[in-house]
Amino acid sequence: MNSKPLRRVPFPITLRVALVVLLVTIPTVVYYVLIDTLDLLPVPGLFFFELKNDLQGSLYFVAMGIAAATLLWRGFAFTWLAAFLIHLPRTIKFTLSDESLLHNLGFWFLPLLAGAVFTLERHWRAAQRRIEQERQQERELYIQKSLVAQEEERRRIVKELHDETIQDLVALAYVADALFEDSLEGDGRLAAKASSIKDTSLRVVQELRRISSDLRPSTLDHLGLVPSLRTLAERTGDEADIPTRLTVEGVPQRLDKQSETAIFRIVQEGLNNIRKHSGASEAWVSLEFRPGLLRLAISDNGHGFNPRVQMDRLASEGHLGLLGIRERATALGGSLKIQSRRLTGTTLNLIIPTPAEKTEPPADDRPVH
Repeated sequence: MNSKPLRRVPFPITLRVALVVLLVTIPTVVYYVLIDTLDLLPVPGLFFFELKNDLQGSLYFVAMGIAAATLLWRGFAFTWLAAFLIHLPRTIKFTLSDESLLHNLGFWFLPLLAGAVFTLERHWRAAQRRIEQERQQERELYIQKSLVAQEEERRRIVKELHDETIQDLVALAYVADALFEDSLEGDGRLAAKASSIKDTSLRVVQELRRISSDLRPSTLDHLGLVPSLRTLAERTGDEADIPTRLTVEGVPQRLDKQSETAIFRIVQEGLNNIRKHSGASEAWVSLEFRPGLLRLAISDNGHGFNPRVQMDRLASEGHLGLLGIRERATALGGSLKIQSRRLTGTTLNLIIPTPAEKTEPPADDRPVH
Protein backbone atom coordinates (compact mmCIF):
# COMPACT_ATOMS: atom_id res chain seq x y z
CA MET A 1 0.00 0.00 0.00
CA ASN A 2 1.09 3.60 -0.49
CA SER A 3 0.03 4.82 2.92
CA LYS A 4 2.37 4.18 5.81
CA PRO A 5 1.58 4.47 9.52
CA LEU A 6 3.24 7.25 11.44
CA ARG A 7 5.42 5.90 14.19
CA ARG A 8 6.70 7.70 17.24
CA VAL A 9 10.49 7.67 16.99
CA PRO A 10 12.04 7.16 20.45
CA PHE A 11 15.13 9.02 21.61
CA PRO A 12 18.45 7.25 20.96
CA ILE A 13 19.71 5.36 24.01
CA THR A 14 22.59 7.79 24.60
CA LEU A 15 20.22 10.75 24.56
CA ARG A 16 17.88 9.02 26.99
CA VAL A 17 20.74 8.27 29.39
CA ALA A 18 21.92 11.87 29.15
CA LEU A 19 18.43 13.16 29.88
CA VAL A 20 18.09 10.89 32.93
CA VAL A 21 21.45 12.10 34.24
CA LEU A 22 20.47 15.73 33.66
CA LEU A 23 17.08 15.36 35.33
CA VAL A 24 18.66 13.79 38.42
CA THR A 25 21.72 16.07 38.54
CA ILE A 26 19.89 19.42 38.56
CA PRO A 27 17.87 18.88 41.81
CA THR A 28 20.86 17.04 43.34
CA VAL A 29 23.03 20.13 42.83
CA VAL A 30 20.29 22.31 44.31
CA TYR A 31 20.02 20.19 47.45
CA TYR A 32 23.59 19.06 48.14
CA VAL A 33 25.51 22.07 46.82
CA LEU A 34 23.38 25.18 46.89
CA ILE A 35 21.40 24.43 50.03
CA ASP A 36 23.55 22.11 52.16
CA THR A 37 27.11 23.18 51.23
CA LEU A 38 26.89 26.81 50.17
CA ASP A 39 23.84 27.60 52.29
CA LEU A 40 22.24 29.33 49.33
CA LEU A 41 18.49 29.24 49.12
CA PRO A 42 17.28 30.15 45.60
CA VAL A 43 13.86 29.49 47.02
CA PRO A 44 14.20 30.58 50.64
CA GLY A 45 11.22 28.67 51.90
CA LEU A 46 12.00 25.37 50.15
CA PHE A 47 14.02 23.75 52.95
CA PHE A 48 11.53 24.67 55.69
CA PHE A 49 8.55 23.75 53.51
CA GLU A 50 9.94 20.25 52.91
CA LEU A 51 10.92 19.85 56.57
CA LYS A 52 7.50 20.90 57.82
CA ASN A 53 5.49 18.74 55.40
CA ASP A 54 7.78 15.67 55.23
CA LEU A 55 8.40 16.23 51.52
CA GLN A 56 12.17 15.90 51.37
CA GLY A 57 13.27 15.86 47.71
CA SER A 58 10.12 17.37 46.20
CA LEU A 59 12.16 18.91 43.35
CA TYR A 60 12.84 15.41 42.08
CA PHE A 61 9.10 15.04 41.47
CA VAL A 62 9.40 17.59 38.65
CA ALA A 63 12.23 15.55 37.12
CA MET A 64 10.13 12.40 37.38
CA GLY A 65 7.20 14.11 35.68
CA ILE A 66 9.40 15.20 32.78
CA ALA A 67 10.82 11.66 32.51
CA ALA A 68 7.35 10.13 32.49
CA ALA A 69 6.23 12.48 29.72
CA THR A 70 9.28 12.22 27.46
CA LEU A 71 11.02 8.88 28.10
CA LEU A 72 10.01 5.25 27.88
CA TRP A 73 9.09 3.43 31.05
CA ARG A 74 12.69 2.28 31.65
CA GLY A 75 13.92 5.87 31.54
CA PHE A 76 11.26 6.91 34.03
CA ALA A 77 12.07 3.97 36.34
CA PHE A 78 15.82 4.76 36.29
CA THR A 79 15.08 8.43 36.99
CA TRP A 80 12.97 7.54 40.01
CA LEU A 81 15.43 4.97 41.34
CA ALA A 82 18.47 7.24 40.95
CA ALA A 83 16.69 10.17 42.57
CA PHE A 84 15.43 7.97 45.43
CA LEU A 85 18.85 6.47 46.19
CA ILE A 86 20.71 9.77 45.91
CA HIS A 87 18.32 11.67 48.16
CA LEU A 88 17.64 8.88 50.66
CA PRO A 89 20.57 9.84 52.99
CA ARG A 90 19.37 13.45 53.04
CA THR A 91 15.81 12.34 53.67
CA ILE A 92 16.94 10.29 56.67
CA LYS A 93 19.11 13.17 57.94
CA PHE A 94 16.44 15.83 57.89
CA THR A 95 13.38 13.88 59.10
CA LEU A 96 12.62 14.48 62.77
CA SER A 97 11.07 11.10 63.65
CA ASP A 98 10.50 7.59 62.37
CA GLU A 99 6.89 8.48 61.65
CA SER A 100 8.01 11.46 59.58
CA LEU A 101 10.48 9.25 57.70
CA LEU A 102 7.78 6.73 56.82
CA HIS A 103 5.48 9.55 55.78
CA ASN A 104 8.19 11.06 53.57
CA LEU A 105 9.05 7.71 51.97
CA GLY A 106 5.37 7.12 51.27
CA PHE A 107 5.25 10.35 49.29
CA TRP A 108 8.22 9.14 47.24
CA PHE A 109 6.23 6.12 46.08
CA LEU A 110 3.28 8.22 44.90
CA PRO A 111 5.10 9.59 41.81
CA LEU A 112 6.31 6.05 41.08
CA LEU A 113 2.71 4.83 41.05
CA ALA A 114 1.47 7.84 39.05
CA GLY A 115 4.30 7.49 36.55
CA ALA A 116 3.61 3.79 36.13
CA VAL A 117 -0.07 4.46 35.47
CA PHE A 118 0.78 7.26 33.04
CA THR A 119 3.33 5.08 31.21
CA LEU A 120 0.94 2.14 30.98
CA GLU A 121 -1.79 4.39 29.62
CA ARG A 122 0.61 5.82 27.03
CA HIS A 123 1.61 2.32 25.95
CA TRP A 124 -2.06 1.36 25.73
CA ARG A 125 -2.83 4.39 23.58
CA ALA A 126 0.16 3.62 21.36
CA ALA A 127 -1.07 0.04 20.99
CA GLN A 128 -4.55 1.32 20.08
CA ARG A 129 -3.06 3.63 17.45
CA ARG A 130 -1.09 0.73 15.97
CA ILE A 131 -4.23 -1.41 15.89
CA GLU A 132 -6.15 1.42 14.19
CA GLN A 133 -3.36 1.91 11.66
CA GLU A 134 -3.30 -1.82 10.91
CA ARG A 135 -7.07 -1.82 10.47
CA GLN A 136 -6.79 1.18 8.14
CA GLN A 137 -4.13 -0.62 6.12
CA GLU A 138 -6.29 -3.75 5.95
CA ARG A 139 -9.28 -1.66 4.91
CA GLU A 140 -7.31 0.09 2.16
CA LEU A 141 -5.89 -3.24 0.97
CA TYR A 142 -9.38 -4.76 0.95
CA ILE A 143 -10.75 -1.81 -1.04
CA GLN A 144 -7.87 -2.00 -3.48
CA LYS A 145 -8.32 -5.73 -4.05
CA SER A 146 -12.10 -5.25 -4.33
CA LEU A 147 -11.62 -2.61 -7.03
CA VAL A 148 -9.23 -4.89 -8.92
CA ALA A 149 -11.67 -7.80 -8.65
CA GLN A 150 -14.50 -5.53 -9.78
CA GLU A 151 -12.58 -4.54 -12.89
CA GLU A 152 -11.74 -8.16 -13.67
CA GLU A 153 -15.40 -9.09 -13.34
CA ARG A 154 -16.38 -6.21 -15.61
CA ARG A 155 -13.81 -7.34 -18.17
CA ARG A 156 -15.21 -10.89 -18.05
CA ILE A 157 -18.81 -9.68 -18.47
CA VAL A 158 -17.85 -7.45 -21.41
CA LYS A 159 -16.04 -10.34 -23.08
CA GLU A 160 -19.07 -12.61 -22.68
CA LEU A 161 -21.40 -9.91 -23.99
CA HIS A 162 -19.22 -9.34 -27.03
CA ASP A 163 -18.35 -12.96 -27.80
CA GLU A 164 -21.73 -14.49 -27.10
CA THR A 165 -24.75 -12.26 -26.53
CA ILE A 166 -23.98 -9.57 -29.10
CA GLN A 167 -22.90 -12.13 -31.69
CA ASP A 168 -26.11 -14.10 -31.17
CA LEU A 169 -28.19 -10.95 -31.58
CA VAL A 170 -26.33 -10.01 -34.76
CA ALA A 171 -26.95 -13.50 -36.10
CA LEU A 172 -30.64 -13.14 -35.17
CA ALA A 173 -30.75 -9.84 -37.08
CA TYR A 174 -29.29 -11.54 -40.16
CA VAL A 175 -31.89 -14.33 -39.92
CA ALA A 176 -34.68 -11.78 -39.54
CA ASP A 177 -33.34 -9.86 -42.53
CA ALA A 178 -33.28 -13.03 -44.64
CA LEU A 179 -36.81 -13.85 -43.52
CA PHE A 180 -37.87 -10.33 -44.42
CA GLU A 181 -36.42 -10.66 -47.92
CA ASP A 182 -38.07 -14.06 -48.45
CA SER A 183 -41.48 -12.87 -47.31
CA LEU A 184 -41.63 -9.61 -49.28
CA GLU A 185 -43.56 -11.21 -52.16
CA GLY A 186 -45.63 -13.39 -49.83
CA ASP A 187 -47.10 -12.66 -46.42
CA GLY A 188 -46.82 -8.93 -45.71
CA ARG A 189 -47.48 -9.38 -41.99
CA LEU A 190 -44.62 -11.87 -41.69
CA ALA A 191 -42.31 -9.42 -43.46
CA ALA A 192 -43.31 -6.67 -41.02
CA LYS A 193 -42.64 -8.91 -38.03
CA ALA A 194 -39.27 -9.98 -39.45
CA SER A 195 -38.34 -6.34 -39.96
CA SER A 196 -39.36 -5.54 -36.41
CA ILE A 197 -37.24 -8.40 -35.07
CA LYS A 198 -34.27 -7.18 -37.07
CA ASP A 199 -34.64 -3.57 -35.88
CA THR A 200 -35.11 -4.62 -32.27
CA SER A 201 -32.08 -6.93 -32.40
CA LEU A 202 -29.85 -4.21 -33.80
CA ARG A 203 -31.17 -1.73 -31.23
CA VAL A 204 -30.37 -4.16 -28.41
CA VAL A 205 -26.91 -4.70 -29.90
CA GLN A 206 -26.26 -0.95 -29.80
CA GLU A 207 -27.49 -0.77 -26.21
CA LEU A 208 -25.33 -3.71 -25.15
CA ARG A 209 -22.31 -2.09 -26.80
CA ARG A 210 -23.02 1.09 -24.85
CA ILE A 211 -23.31 -0.91 -21.64
CA SER A 212 -20.09 -2.76 -22.47
CA SER A 213 -18.34 0.53 -23.01
CA ASP A 214 -19.54 1.74 -19.61
CA LEU A 215 -18.39 -1.47 -17.96
CA ARG A 216 -14.98 -1.61 -19.65
CA PRO A 217 -14.10 0.58 -22.66
CA SER A 218 -11.99 -1.30 -25.16
CA THR A 219 -9.92 1.83 -25.84
CA LEU A 220 -8.61 1.69 -22.26
CA ASP A 221 -6.86 -1.62 -22.89
CA HIS A 222 -5.73 -0.93 -26.44
CA LEU A 223 -5.12 2.82 -26.73
CA GLY A 224 -4.62 3.99 -23.16
CA LEU A 225 -5.97 6.62 -20.80
CA VAL A 226 -6.12 9.82 -22.86
CA PRO A 227 -8.09 8.42 -25.87
CA SER A 228 -10.48 6.71 -23.44
CA LEU A 229 -11.10 9.96 -21.57
CA ARG A 230 -11.66 11.80 -24.86
CA THR A 231 -14.30 9.24 -25.84
CA LEU A 232 -15.87 9.54 -22.39
CA ALA A 233 -16.01 13.33 -22.71
CA GLU A 234 -17.62 13.04 -26.15
CA ARG A 235 -20.29 10.70 -24.81
CA THR A 236 -21.00 13.02 -21.89
CA GLY A 237 -21.49 15.89 -24.32
CA ASP A 238 -23.71 13.85 -26.64
CA GLU A 239 -25.84 11.99 -24.11
CA ALA A 240 -26.21 14.61 -21.37
CA ASP A 241 -26.07 17.71 -23.60
CA ILE A 242 -23.26 19.06 -21.42
CA PRO A 243 -20.34 20.28 -23.59
CA THR A 244 -17.26 18.72 -22.03
CA ARG A 245 -13.72 19.87 -22.78
CA LEU A 246 -10.70 17.64 -22.26
CA THR A 247 -7.29 19.34 -22.05
CA VAL A 248 -3.93 17.62 -21.70
CA GLU A 249 -0.73 19.35 -20.64
CA GLY A 250 2.71 17.85 -20.69
CA VAL A 251 3.71 14.61 -22.40
CA PRO A 252 1.07 11.90 -21.79
CA GLN A 253 2.43 8.79 -20.11
CA ARG A 254 1.26 5.22 -20.34
CA LEU A 255 0.68 4.01 -16.79
CA ASP A 256 0.09 0.51 -15.51
CA LYS A 257 -3.36 -0.92 -16.24
CA GLN A 258 -4.53 -0.66 -12.64
CA SER A 259 -3.64 3.04 -12.40
CA GLU A 260 -5.17 3.91 -15.77
CA THR A 261 -8.35 2.06 -14.87
CA ALA A 262 -8.62 3.84 -11.50
CA ILE A 263 -8.08 7.28 -13.07
CA PHE A 264 -10.63 6.51 -15.79
CA ARG A 265 -13.18 5.46 -13.16
CA ILE A 266 -12.53 8.63 -11.17
CA VAL A 267 -13.25 10.77 -14.23
CA GLN A 268 -16.24 8.62 -15.17
CA GLU A 269 -17.75 8.94 -11.70
CA GLY A 270 -17.00 12.66 -11.61
CA LEU A 271 -18.80 13.24 -14.93
CA ASN A 272 -21.69 11.05 -13.79
CA ASN A 273 -22.07 13.23 -10.71
CA ILE A 274 -22.06 16.31 -12.91
CA ARG A 275 -24.77 14.80 -15.12
CA LYS A 276 -26.98 13.74 -12.23
CA HIS A 277 -26.54 16.37 -9.52
CA SER A 278 -24.80 19.55 -10.64
CA GLY A 279 -27.27 21.17 -13.01
CA ALA A 280 -24.24 22.30 -15.02
CA SER A 281 -24.24 23.49 -18.61
CA GLU A 282 -20.51 22.90 -19.13
CA ALA A 283 -17.82 20.60 -17.77
CA TRP A 284 -14.04 20.43 -18.01
CA VAL A 285 -11.50 17.66 -17.49
CA SER A 286 -7.81 18.54 -17.42
CA LEU A 287 -4.79 16.29 -17.18
CA GLU A 288 -1.34 17.63 -16.42
CA PHE A 289 1.52 15.16 -16.79
CA ARG A 290 4.65 16.00 -14.84
CA PRO A 291 7.65 13.84 -13.97
CA GLY A 292 6.52 11.64 -11.15
CA LEU A 293 2.95 12.92 -10.82
CA LEU A 294 -0.34 13.47 -12.59
CA ARG A 295 -2.65 16.39 -11.81
CA LEU A 296 -6.30 15.74 -12.60
CA ALA A 297 -9.10 18.29 -12.35
CA ILE A 298 -12.81 17.74 -13.00
CA SER A 299 -14.84 20.94 -13.02
CA ASP A 300 -18.35 22.16 -13.78
CA ASN A 301 -20.34 25.40 -13.60
CA GLY A 302 -23.26 23.89 -11.69
CA HIS A 303 -24.96 24.94 -8.47
CA GLY A 304 -22.24 23.51 -6.20
CA PHE A 305 -22.54 22.34 -2.59
CA ASN A 306 -20.91 22.64 0.82
CA PRO A 307 -18.18 19.95 0.81
CA ARG A 308 -17.77 19.84 4.60
CA VAL A 309 -21.44 19.26 5.28
CA GLN A 310 -22.16 17.13 2.23
CA MET A 311 -19.25 14.70 2.62
CA ASP A 312 -20.43 13.79 6.13
CA ARG A 313 -23.86 12.84 4.79
CA LEU A 314 -22.87 11.10 1.55
CA ALA A 315 -22.83 7.53 2.85
CA SER A 316 -26.03 7.87 4.91
CA GLU A 317 -27.90 9.40 1.94
CA GLY A 318 -26.62 6.82 -0.54
CA HIS A 319 -24.45 9.23 -2.58
CA LEU A 320 -21.36 7.07 -2.90
CA GLY A 321 -19.80 8.63 -5.99
CA LEU A 322 -17.48 11.07 -4.22
CA LEU A 323 -16.65 8.45 -1.61
CA GLY A 324 -15.67 6.06 -4.40
CA ILE A 325 -13.50 8.75 -5.97
CA ARG A 326 -11.79 9.35 -2.64
CA GLU A 327 -11.17 5.64 -2.09
CA ARG A 328 -9.72 5.19 -5.57
CA ALA A 329 -7.47 8.21 -5.10
CA THR A 330 -6.29 6.82 -1.76
CA ALA A 331 -5.61 3.43 -3.33
CA LEU A 332 -3.39 5.20 -5.88
CA GLY A 333 -1.51 6.98 -3.10
CA GLY A 334 -2.96 10.30 -4.25
CA SER A 335 -4.72 13.19 -2.58
CA LEU A 336 -8.18 14.60 -3.29
CA LYS A 337 -9.29 18.18 -2.71
CA ILE A 338 -12.85 19.34 -3.34
CA GLN A 339 -13.54 23.01 -4.05
CA SER A 340 -17.18 23.98 -4.26
CA ARG A 341 -19.44 26.89 -3.41
CA ARG A 342 -23.11 27.45 -3.91
CA LEU A 343 -23.97 28.67 -7.43
CA THR A 344 -20.31 28.73 -8.55
CA GLY A 345 -19.68 25.10 -9.51
CA THR A 346 -17.42 22.35 -8.22
CA THR A 347 -13.86 21.28 -8.92
CA LEU A 348 -12.27 17.99 -7.94
CA ASN A 349 -8.48 18.27 -7.78
CA LEU A 350 -6.40 15.12 -7.59
CA ILE A 351 -2.64 14.70 -7.40
CA ILE A 352 -1.52 11.17 -8.17
CA PRO A 353 2.08 9.92 -8.11
CA THR A 354 3.12 8.19 -11.33
CA PRO A 355 6.25 6.41 -12.52
CA ALA A 356 8.03 7.74 -15.60
CA GLU A 357 7.25 5.34 -18.43
CA LYS A 358 6.86 5.38 -22.19
CA THR A 359 4.79 8.19 -23.64
CA GLU A 360 1.82 8.60 -25.94
CA PRO A 361 1.53 11.06 -28.81
CA PRO A 362 0.32 14.45 -27.50
CA ALA A 363 -3.45 14.79 -27.41
CA ASP A 364 -5.21 17.82 -28.74
CA ASP A 365 -7.45 19.97 -26.52
CA ARG A 366 -10.34 20.46 -28.86
CA PRO A 367 -13.74 21.08 -27.20
CA VAL A 368 -16.10 18.13 -27.22
CA HIS A 369 -19.83 18.69 -27.66
